[in-house]
Amino acid sequence: MKRFLGPGLLAVVLAGGVGYWFLSPASLIADVERFAPYRNRLESGESLKIVAIGDSITAGTNSPRPYSAILEEQLNARFPRARVRVVNAGVPGDTAEGGLRRVDRDVLSQSPDLVLIEFGWNDLKNGVSAEDFETSMRSLVGQIRSDSEAMIYLLTTTHVNVVLSSWKISSRNKIIRAIAKDLDCGLIDLDRAFGYETGSGVDLKDLLSNDNLHPSDLGQSLIARTVLQNWLGGRN
Repeated sequence: MKRFLGPGLLAVVLAGGVGYWFLSPASLIADVERFAPYRNRLESGESLKIVAIGDSITAGTNSPRPYSAILEEQLNARFPRARVRVVNAGVPGDTAEGGLRRVDRDVLSQSPDLVLIEFGWNDLKNGVSAEDFETSMRSLVGQIRSDSEAMIYLLTTTHVNVVLSSWKISSRNKIIRAIAKDLDCGLIDLDRAFGYETGSGVDLKDLLSNDNLHPSDLGQSLIARTVLQNWLGGRN
């Protein structure tokens, strides 16, 4: 079943357990090129360790499986000679500052090849200012880079089905996009993947659990597929 996301994102395809979402060609090429050295390693049968740090979205609250587990399964299936491990360092209720405090223990201690960073919702909920959120996110990227050679990807925050919160989340996602551009990080734009900003025909309720906040099983699957599409291209 195809669900069109409007002119900015051409489509989300959810058919037969396979899904794709499409960015502009320039954005897609940049992400595929960024991941290319790691794809070469996977095709050569080498190991790859990925750490996903974030809040309850990363942890997988209210979903049978977090996106990290789905991502690990699909990468190992796609590259059967390789050994991929995705470590879930999601902590429900955590903020970017909280992630910074535990980055040594939960991320750097793993000696990752790639790091996925997802924060934002709890910063909003806890009244963290935009300036402090940006400072913590930049510091998190800086610390990972100073103590490792890991490739870093920032994930925008998924929208919730609470109208009054939407514009606030959009403002934080603009910060995340700006940081990714300024610091030359990869960007996994979950906000746009979920189709909320484009006024798409995707039913957001299907992508969220009953609390209207956390991704459902379908939502977590979409996150994993979004990461894969960014890394491997639309028809991998």
